[in-house]
Amino acid sequence: MANNSEVRKRPTRVPKPTLAAVVTAELREAIISGRIPPGAQMNEVELAARFSTSRGPIREGMQRLVQEGLLISSPHRGVFVPVLSADDVLDLYFARASLERGAMLRIAERGLPAATIATLEQVLGEMELALADNDTAAAAAADLRFHEAVVAAAGSPRLQQMYEALLGQMRLGLNLVIGTYAQRSDLVAQHADLLRHLKTGDRDALMRTIDFHFDIAIEDLATE
Repeated sequence: MANNSEVRKRPTRVPKPTLAAVVTAELREAIISGRIPPGAQMNEVELAARFSTSRGPIREGMQRLVQEGLLISSPHRGVFVPVLSADDVLDLYFARASLERGAMLRIAERGLPAATIATLEQVLGEMELALADNDTAAAAAADLRFHEAVVAAAGSPRLQQMYEALLGQMRLGLNLVIGTYAQRSDLVAQHADLLRHLKTGDRDALMRTIDFHFDIAIEDLATE
């Protein structure tokens, strides 16, 4: 039997990503970035050739992205990147606001963990740098990471699961308003206000701020 020192020296095995996971990650990034545009049909044969693999991992990767909302499967037609309308994005904001308000109310009641505060402050810094560099894609990504961290901090697995089910479509929806980030000089200040109210647990101020935050986003969508 190995002694304790031998056990401690034994290297930890890090599982390698499966080919399907690699395919999924690359397709996800291509869809979110717009390199595979809305409305594009996914071709298993072409993708299998591109990734030098069989169609099995391609099919598995696409199924995962269908579950994430980044692809839609249409019977007898195939698998496509969704084309979101302005009404779709408005509905996404409605769903997001409902879930995030619930998360914030729970945080106001229970408090915000120190680790989450550190994460949110870091994301605010990244957002500020992205805006200073006119990197709208990075600013939009930081915006969504901020809200993801808030929902996670509520400590509700079911609420987080519902939120994560919308994330794929949220990322696609951001592409419709990403041009507005260049004019959003108030974006960091709005998120800083949210963080301040989350720290203090001021429910009324928190609800006013999150409502204002989403109202501005919806106004931006209307002007696009």
